[in-house]
Amino acid sequence: MDTQRTYSDEVLAAVDSGRKIEAIKRLREEAGLGLKEAKHEIDALARKRRGDPLVAASMPEEGGAGGVAKLVLLIVAILAIYFYFFAP
Repeated sequence: MDTQRTYSDEVLAAVDSGRKIEAIKRLREEAGLGLKEAKHEIDALARKRRGDPLVAASMPEEGGAGGVAKLVLLIVAILAIYFYFFAP
């Protein structure tokens, strides 16, 4: 979420009342964002306004195969270390 962006009263009211689709539409119109960017901003804004503690520790989302590939590499590395040092 862009920390410098100011949101209109309409966007904030829609977020506060749980009307995320309306908030996304308004944000896209006002800021000229794409659907994905607007959705991520509205989701983050909703979490922030609810006081969700995960907002400060949030990480950028990673697409499917990239995250899975990293997980597989991590498991392979752990197994390699285990078998190198601890296997008979």
